[in-house]
Amino acid sequence: MVLRASLEKKEEKEKVRVALMRAAVHLAAAHGFAGLGLREVSREAGIAPTSFYRHFADMEELGVALIRELAGRTLRELGERALAAPKGSAVEHLVESMLSAVEQDPELVRFVIAERAGASASFRALLRAELSGLARTLHAATTGETLLEASAPPMAAEAAIVLLIDAAGTALDEFETRRAQLQESLAWSLSALLAAPPLHKAST
Repeated sequence: MVLRASLEKKEEKEKVRVALMRAAVHLAAAHGFAGLGLREVSREAGIAPTSFYRHFADMEELGVALIRELAGRTLRELGERALAAPKGSAVEHLVESMLSAVEQDPELVRFVIAERAGASASFRALLRAELSGLARTLHAATTGETLLEASAPPMAAEAAIVLLIDAAGTALDEFETRRAQLQESLAWSLSALLAAPPLHKAST
């Protein structure tokens, strides 16, 4: 009985933590994260403001959790689908997965895009690390290298992820009318970028 009560309490605490994160993502999609306060987020999540501190020390810690847990998990799932794709189709699977993420969780995608250039330097750094991880996975998926071998993603893979995220921003506003066109053109662009030979400095 004691163990079950402890597990139920832990599950309930996790539900409230997730509710706070989803409330913050929802509000940030409309107003930006920098302008949010814990009272506003708590009210949206349906809890008392004092309960916020049982889950996060402050709004900065909440933002870090959004990036590492929600955004990071989504980006890692995109990479895993690319890695699991049949040989030669990693890019197409990555593009399709990203557009599905736009469709299923547009608020989270909007949060990622906004915070890439947001006011918080720590958030920008965390997102760069997560996106660099996706670039590393994409490079491994398209070259057959292991993730350990692709520890430092080449510039082409980094540029491909920037292009992917920018296209996700376009899809947020034009998803219904341009999904097929976006999917085809984005897959072509990423494939061409990844296949391009690396640039070499001109000899002097």
